[in-house]
Formats: sequence, C-alpha cells, structure tokens
Amino acid sequence: MTWYDKIHYRAILFWEGISLSNVGKSILSVFGALWLIVEILDYFNQPTVSDLLKNSWWVFLIAGLTTIVYRHRPRTYFPFEVRNRDVKLSIRIGDIFKSEGSIVVPVNHKLDVDNKGIVSQSSSILKHFIDFKYDKQHQHLTTDIKAELEDHQNWYSKFVIDTENETYKIGTVVPVFKDEQYFYLLCNSTLNRQNRSKCTEEDLRNSLNELWAYLEINGNKDTLTLPVIGTGRGRLNLTRVEVIKEIALSFLASLNSGSHIEELCIVIHPNDLRKYTLDINELTEFLRLHCSNTNYKVNQSNPTGVPLN
Repeated sequence: MTWYDKIHYRAILFWEGISLSNVGKSILSVFGALWLIVEILDYFNQPTVSDLLKNSWWVFLIAGLTTIVYRHRPRTYFPFEVRNRDVKLSIRIGDIFKSEGSIVVPVNHKLDVDNKGIVSQSSSILKHFIDFKYDKQHQHLTTDIKAELEDHQNWYSKFVIDTENETYKIGTVVPVFKDEQYFYLLCNSTLNRQNRSKCTEEDLRNSLNELWAYLEINGNKDTLTLPVIGTGRGRLNLTRVEVIKEIALSFLASLNSGSHIEELCIVIHPNDLRKYTLDINELTEFLRLHCSNTNYKVNQSNPTGVPLN
C-alpha cells in the first residue's frame, strides 16, 4: 500500500465517520467555552481581555475543527482481550506484509506457487509474498518448501493424500523463515483441471482447524497475522464479513485447551472496506461481544467452553 493509498483510505474513513451533528456539537462546545471565559472575565471587570478574546474568535473556530479531526481520526487497529485467556483477537486495516509477527499465506493443496504462471498474473497474497520476499522468483520459494518437506518428512508424510500428484491435505502448514520472520503457507484451496483454485466452506473450516492444531504443537507463541483467506482467488461463496466471523469463532473455539499464540490479528486491505462495503463497526462489535463472553473454565487441566454462536 503506497503513501497515497494510506492518505486516501484515512480520508475516506474520516469523511464517513463524521456528520453534520458531530461537526455542530464540536464547534458549539468550543464556542461555548469561549463564551463562558468571556462572561467570567467581564464579571471580574476584565473587559480588555474579554474584548481580545472576542476578536480572536477565529482561534476558537480552528480549535473546534481540530477537535473534530482528533475525535474522528480513523483507527486502523482494533484489539480485544479474550476473557479468561491471556490472548488478543484483533482486526487491523492495512498491508499484511507490513505487519509484525508471523504471517499466514494461503496456497493450493499442491503447494504449487507458480501454477503455470497463473500466480504471477493474479492479485493474491501468495503473489505479493513472492514479489516482496523472493524478488518475484517463485523458484526460490519452491526450493524452501521442498527443503522443509524433506527435513520433516516423517511429519508431512501423514498429510500426503496423492503421492503421484504431490497433493496434500487441506490444512497442511509449511513454515518458511524469511527476513527474520515466519510465514506459514496454509493449504486452503484445491486446483481443478484448469488449474483454478477453489476454496469451499468446508475447506475454510478444515484449514483453520489444522492451522490451530499445528500452532499448538509447532508454532512460536507470538502474534499471528491472518488475511481474509479464501475470498479472492479461492472463490469462496461467503462474504468477507462472514469469513472474518468464521475465523474469529474458529480461533476462539481453539482456545478451549489453552492459548497457542499471543494474538490473532485479522488484516483487511483498505480497498476491501469500500469495494465490499464492509462495516467495521459491526465487525468490531462482533469481536468485542464474543471475546468478552467466552465461557472458558479457569484453573482446570481440561477446560471446557465455547465462544458464543
């Protein structure tokens, strides 16, 4: 996301977040303060100072406008503490590759990061990952994937569903360490005969469940950044809002047995907010409600409880 995109996005959020009533309230409150000060000074026989303030009304107008900008400044990060767990669930609006912590990169079930040139022509997370971290050289990423599979052959052998076509189970996770950061390649879609990827609702749920299971055993307990998977090239028949809610509920359910990361951060690209008319207030309220109303038991070896449905 370029600097122009950032400014444009913040301007849109600011404009959509204000109203004539809010503008009026802020200006009237500032001028009310001015009037109060003038009245007090007049009461204590300070007409010179009160006249000076009256003539400087424009200063208070600027103060009112500044107050409006401050009160309605666009937020890009919405964190929520999960009740009875030392974990956060958050939404961030921005570029996923500018995020801290580990990042999930969706990939097809063949771990094919070229797919006969289709990936390089797409606008997928995988394509941007290859461009930014591998200088558009998908062969280098393929080499890293093969090295990881060979180094942990015993682990990945149970995820192979077709040895001849090198096809892996949905939910297979292959970690790649690049530029001092972990990237988890997550198989969440299948390829058809035309080499087009497809992610179903079942694929989404299975891939998320396998991701949490992997992190519980093999993950490093830090922040995990997750895109709204399956909604782009995955052709998932769910809206972005529905996918975000599905991710949140799946993650909260995975915390039944304990926490495996410090924070799950779901990243939304700024363009998606306007293009798909996402209501960020609805999403944040959904997260707040479910994070504060979990029913996890405390101080038990096998806690029970699920997030609200």
